[in-house]
Amino acid sequence: AIWEFVGRLDLSGYSEEIRAVEGKAGRPAWEPRLLISLWVYGYSEGVGSGRAIEQLCEWDPAYQWLTGARVVNAHTLSDFRVKHEQALKGLFVQILGLLSADGLITLERVMQDGTKIRAHAAQDSFRRKERVEQGLKQAREQVAAVEAMSEEETSRRISKARSRARRERQQRLEQALEEFEKLAEEGGGKDKENRRVSTTDPQARVMKQADGGFAPSYNVQINTDAANAVVVAVGVVQAGNDFEQLEPGIDRVEQNFGKTPDQAVTDGGFVSRDNIVAMKERGIEFIGPCGDDAGKGKSSYEGRGVSAQYHSSQFVYDAESDSYRCPQGKTLSYEGKEQRHTQVSYRYRAQRSDCQGCPVKSQCCPGNRVTGRSVHRSEEIAEVAEFRQRMQSEQAREIYRQRAQVAETPNLWIKAKFGLRQFSVRGWSKVGMEALWACLTYNIRVWIRLRWRQPAAVATVLA
Repeated sequence: AIWEFVGRLDLSGYSEEIRAVEGKAGRPAWEPRLLISLWVYGYSEGVGSGRAIEQLCEWDPAYQWLTGARVVNAHTLSDFRVKHEQALKGLFVQILGLLSADGLITLERVMQDGTKIRAHAAQDSFRRKERVEQGLKQAREQVAAVEAMSEEETSRRISKARSRARRERQQRLEQALEEFEKLAEEGGGKDKENRRVSTTDPQARVMKQADGGFAPSYNVQINTDAANAVVVAVGVVQAGNDFEQLEPGIDRVEQNFGKTPDQAVTDGGFVSRDNIVAMKERGIEFIGPCGDDAGKGKSSYEGRGVSAQYHSSQFVYDAESDSYRCPQGKTLSYEGKEQRHTQVSYRYRAQRSDCQGCPVKSQCCPGNRVTGRSVHRSEEIAEVAEFRQRMQSEQAREIYRQRAQVAETPNLWIKAKFGLRQFSVRGWSKVGMEALWACLTYNIRVWIRLRWRQPAAVATVLA
């Protein structure tokens, strides 16, 4: 089935690189159709290593059927997986076109979800900038020393292998220093002394895992069409949260199909004021959970030891002076505003002197030692109010209840069935390609399950 499906695809993007060129020596090359089929079958069986596929080609009947009992070198397989980024993206779009033509994709409702997949790096590979600079200096010295060795001192093959290993380590350390600059831009100068970067995969980030622990990872964003759970877009990001990933995800869908979905469904990690406004502007109906702000506020008060009679609801707002008055008659003046998920929050604060001498401080703001008590006044823009009203309807709630089954199905297949809980490659670009390979394989499996040999089966029934 995989061989048949891949045979339908235009592989000219891969074939260009193996064509014979006049004036240059030719070399034997494996057909792109075979290498693609090997990787797709390998991923579908939970095999994500070029060396493992090479070994399976020696004895496994399925791999031998594909290769004609020949053995494909592991280096050839590994290089093919990560050296054709544009051709791979084109292949993914072609597959979407075939599935769309077969009626498996409608783009009426697309669900987006993020899943953390561990990077090919250990937790203890993270180093501070000073350690990285020291390691880079040593790496450069080692590269120079290896290149200066004569052939009498070492064989040519060993020398090349050592030189390559040293250069790769030097490149990773140089990239690690570049990542420190990116972290500085992201952090805005905060916690500068504790910044660390992995010397194994400098572009990986420490992220919280589903089990509550932390590990070097990448955040894989997957957009799934609700009609038949087909992955219609995939991207890999370094951010540990999903708040800023909805628009890029919709952009990838539009890039693949030339249009946006009618409806976007996400979990609460994507629900923010900016996303609600952006979806409204793009004409996409947004479905997602509304946060229980009142419940969160009550829980927060209880955790800080604030009595019920001194919750924010007991403070009186005066619109004319744009200030609040507390139950003890003290004034809280306007201090500033901030963005809080779906709302704009205006902050008001009392004078420190008023609170420090207040007889009910232990009930109102027991933890405030440096500043006075503060309260927030929130305002919702029209788009957010419309979103909240929509999510009160039973129809919207029913759609949201379907989210987990659709959006998390590809995640489950990729991790549990394909075994991709940790990437086999290093670097943001290569990781993105491996994620694309996994989603491409998943889509082909969907086609096999729903469409392969269907006409023949129908003909048999009719006969």
